[in-house]
Amino acid sequence: MDLATLRTRAPLFLAVFIDIFSFGLMYPLIVALFESPWLTNAYGPATRDTLLSLAFSLFPIGMFFGSSLLGDLSDALGRRRTLMICMGGLAASYALMAVALSVGHLWLFFLGRLSSGLMAGTAPIAQASVVDAVPPDQRSAAMAQVVLVNTIGMVAGPAIGGLLGHFELRLPLIVALALCVVTLVSLNAAHFARDESRRALVLDWRQPFRLLARIGDRPAILMPAASFFLFQLGFLIYYTFILIEMQRSYGFTTAGLGLFSMVMGIGCAVSSAVGFALVRARLGSDKATALVGLALCGFCLIASALPLPAWAQVALGFLSTASNILAFITLLAAISSAVDESERGWALGIANAGVALSVLIAGLLSSLLVVLPADAFLAAGGVIVLIALLPGLRLAGATAAAGPELR
Repeated sequence: MDLATLRTRAPLFLAVFIDIFSFGLMYPLIVALFESPWLTNAYGPATRDTLLSLAFSLFPIGMFFGSSLLGDLSDALGRRRTLMICMGGLAASYALMAVALSVGHLWLFFLGRLSSGLMAGTAPIAQASVVDAVPPDQRSAAMAQVVLVNTIGMVAGPAIGGLLGHFELRLPLIVALALCVVTLVSLNAAHFARDESRRALVLDWRQPFRLLARIGDRPAILMPAASFFLFQLGFLIYYTFILIEMQRSYGFTTAGLGLFSMVMGIGCAVSSAVGFALVRARLGSDKATALVGLALCGFCLIASALPLPAWAQVALGFLSTASNILAFITLLAAISSAVDESERGWALGIANAGVALSVLIAGLLSSLLVVLPADAFLAAGGVIVLIALLPGLRLAGATAAAGPELR
C-alpha cells in the first residue's frame, strides 16, 4: 500500500481499530467485574454466573440487529456517514457503562453493553469500503489489510483493558470513550469513501430477519457463510471460556487475563502481517488456506481442554489465533465475492451477524458453568471448528461464479 492510499484510509483503519479494540477491552473487564467484591458480596456463585452470561450476551443481541441494519445503511447512505453513526453510538455506550460502575447500578452497565452491540458495525462496513476499491483478484489481500488493523486492536484492547482494569475498572471505559471521540472527529474530515446513496433505504425491526432470508435467493453465499458461522461459533466459545478457565483454574489476575488475551492478539497480528501471505503463496489458493486454517485451529482448541500447565495454554492461545486468521481472511473474501458491489455491505453484515450470534451462544453457555467444567466447552469449541470443514470443502462450487479468488 502506498503512502497516499494509507493516508486516505487512515480514518477508516482507525474506525476498525476502535471497534475491535473496545470489544477486546471488555472481556477481561467483564470477567474481573463479576469476581469483584461489589458483586461477590451481593450475589451467590450461581447468580453471578447467570449475570455473567447476560453481560456477555447483551452485546451480541444488539450486534445481531445492528450489524445487519448498519450493513444495509452503509449501502444506502454511504460508508463514512454510517461509520460516524457507529462511533457516536459507541462513545455514548462507554460513557453509560462508566457511569454505571460509578453509581453501582448493574442495569445501566447492561444497557451500555446492549447499545454498544447495536453500534458495533464498523468491521463489515470497513471491509466493504476496502473491497469496493480493488479488483476481484486483490480482494483477499485487501481484506488482510483490514484484518491486520483488527488484530492490532485485538492486541491492544485486552492488554489495556486488563492492565488499567487491574487498578480501576472504569479506566478502560474512559479510554475507549476518548478514542471514540477522536475517531469521530477524524471520520468527519475524511474522504476515503463515497457518500452517495446506492439504493433506497427501508428499515424496521424485522429488517435483520429479512436480510438473513435474502440468503435463500443467493445460493453462492451459503457455503462460505455456513463455514464462517461454524468457525466463529467454535472459536468464540473457546475465547469466552479460556478466559474464565485461566482465572478460575490458573489464578490469573485482571492484568494477567489482559496479557493472555494480548498474546492471542499477537498471534493474529503475526499471522495477518506475515503468516497469511506465506501460507497462501505456499498452498496456491484461498480454499486450501481456509481448510488448513480451520483444521489447525480446531485441533488447537481441542488440545486446550487437556490438563496443561499455564505456559502451554498461553502457547496454544497464540497458535489458535494464528491459525484462525488463515480461515478468517479467506472465508470473508469468499463471502464478499459471492455478491456484487451493491450488496457487499449486506453480505459482510451477514457475516458480522453470524459473529454476533456466535458471541450470543457462547455467552449464554457460560450460565452452564454450575453444571459443566470449562474444559468441556473448550473441547466443544474445537469440534465445532472442525465441523466447519464440511461446508468449507464445497467452497469452490459455491463461489466459482463470483470470481477467481477461490480455486
